[in-house]
Amino acid sequence: MRLDLRALRSFVTVASAGSISSAAHSLHIAQPALSVQIKQLEEQLGAALFDRHPRGVVLTAVGERLLGHAVEILRRVDVAYDDVRQAVDQPSGRVAIALPQSVAKFVTVPLVQAVVRQWPMIQLQMVEMSSGYIPQQLLHGLVDIGMTFGTEDDARMRFMHVLQEELVFVTTAQQLAQYRDGSTGDAAHMALQDAARFPMVLPTTAQSLRRVIDAYMAKAGAAPRIVVEVNTIHEMLALVAAGIGSTILSFAAVSDLLAARQLLALSIVRPAMSRSIYACRSATLPMSIAATKVYEQLLATIVSLASNRRWPQSTLAPAH
Repeated sequence: MRLDLRALRSFVTVASAGSISSAAHSLHIAQPALSVQIKQLEEQLGAALFDRHPRGVVLTAVGERLLGHAVEILRRVDVAYDDVRQAVDQPSGRVAIALPQSVAKFVTVPLVQAVVRQWPMIQLQMVEMSSGYIPQQLLHGLVDIGMTFGTEDDARMRFMHVLQEELVFVTTAQQLAQYRDGSTGDAAHMALQDAARFPMVLPTTAQSLRRVIDAYMAKAGAAPRIVVEVNTIHEMLALVAAGIGSTILSFAAVSDLLAARQLLALSIVRPAMSRSIYACRSATLPMSIAATKVYEQLLATIVSLASNRRWPQSTLAPAH
C-alpha cells in the first residue's frame, strides 16, 4: 500500500487546524477537494481518522497514531529535499575527467574556469591520456567522465557524439616540393591518393586516429609509406618539422604551429577526412551530482567552442 505524500500533508494540516475548512484555506485548495483527500486516505487505511462534529474535527485513536508517523515521515522528506537541493545548488566532491591531448588543449581552461566560478566546492581532476585507455578507466570508476575518438560495443558505456574534426595533411614546404616533383601544386589541398607518395609519420596501430587513417586509406585504395610509428602528437610533429616525414592529424592539433609558420596543413580531398569526438561515461556506475553538473558543463563548453570557432575546423554533431 502506498501513502500519498500530498494526502499526508493534508491530513496533518487538518489535524493541526481542527477544521477542514480552515485547513483548506491554509492549503489554498477547495474544501470539497480536501474532504475527498481525507476520505480517500481513510478508505485506504480502512479506518476513520477524524470524528466530525459541527465545530470541526477531532482525531480518532487511529488518527492519533497516524499523526505521529505522518509528522516524522514528512519531516524526513523535507530534510531529504533540502539536502538534495543543497547538493544540487552547491555540489561538492572530486570529479575526474580523462581527455586526449588534442582535446585537452581546447577544453581544459574554459571548463575549469566555468566549474570554479559556478561550483567552487567541486574538486576537478583533469587527466590527460590516450583515447584508447579512457573507456577502461571509466568502467573501473577511476575517472567519472571521458572523451574519446571512437565508440565501443559495450552496454556498460554511454557515448555521445559531440563533434566532428577535420583531418589535414601536415608537412613542410621542403617535403611538399620534393614529393610533388619540385612543384607545390595546389598548396591548399592534398588528394589522399597523392598523400600515399609521401613518407609518413603515423600513430601506432593502437591509436584510434590510426584506425581512422587506415580506414580512409583502404577505401581510397592507397597504402601509406610509413617511416615510423609514434604514439604522441608532440613527437610526431617534431619528426615532421625535422623532415623525417609527413603526417595526418586534426587541424585543431596543429593550429598553433600553423600560426607560427612552422608547418603546412593541407585540406585532404577525394575524400575529405574527419574524425568523430565523443563524450562518454559509465552506464552502470551512478554519477554524483557534482559529476553530472561537470558533464553538462563539458557539453556546454564544447558547443560554445565550436559555435564560436575557437575549436578550429570542427563542427557540432547533429544532436547538438
